[in-house]
Amino acid sequence: MLYSDVYVKEPLEKIAEDWDFLDKKIIRKFAGFRPVGDNIYGIRAVAHDTAEGFGEGRKGTTDLVKTRKNFEIGSHGVVEVARTPLMIHVTRAGTPHHTQHMFGYWHINDKDEIIIPLPPTDTAPAHLLIVMGHPVGNECDRVAWYCDRCTTLVFMREYVTGTAGFQGFWPFERAAIAEYNGDARHRTCPECGLVNPLGYSGFMQHDTPAERDARKAW
Repeated sequence: MLYSDVYVKEPLEKIAEDWDFLDKKIIRKFAGFRPVGDNIYGIRAVAHDTAEGFGEGRKGTTDLVKTRKNFEIGSHGVVEVARTPLMIHVTRAGTPHHTQHMFGYWHINDKDEIIIPLPPTDTAPAHLLIVMGHPVGNECDRVAWYCDRCTTLVFMREYVTGTAGFQGFWPFERAAIAEYNGDARHRTCPECGLVNPLGYSGFMQHDTPAERDARKAW
C-alpha cells in the first residue's frame, strides 16, 4: 500500500534541494533504499552499457546495466519483465523477482513495488525509480534461490522487516548470501541435482572475486 502524504520534520526551504531525486548527491542517499514518509524509495542510474567490467573501480555501487534482464516467478514459471520508459510496472507482494547483475538472489517482499523507468536526457543516463510502502508488523523481506533448471526452491532466508526495521536488511542480506555460498549443498537442487551459481549482494563492494564473476554471469 502506498500513501500520498509525505511527512518531513525540517522546514521545506531547508530540504527543497533534496527533492531533485536524480541529482548525483541525492541519488547516493537512495542507494540502499530510504524511507520517506510512509514509503521507501530506491533510485538506480542505468549507467553501464554491458556487464563487462561491471563494478570495477567502484563506479557506482548500485548502478544498472542497460543489457540487463528482469525476471519474476509466477504461476507459469519464470517470465521476463520489460522496463519501458515511463511505463509503470508493479511487482506484486509475494512475487520472487530478480534483476541481472544487480542482486544475486530472488527478492520476495510483502509489499507491492512500483517500478518507474525514466528515459535518459542530454545530460544524464536513464534511471529506475522504485517505490513501495514501508513494511509493518510481521511483514517480511526474503532472499531466495530457485533452481536454474527446474525452478525448485533451493534455499531461502527471511527477515521480519516490519518489526526489525529496514536498516537491518542489508546486514541480513550479506549474512544470507555468505551462508548460501559457503556450502555447495545449499546451492544443490533437491529435485534435479543441479549445483546453482553463487549469490551476490546488492552492493558490489562486498563482492569476493568469485561473487564478482557470478554478478557478471547472472
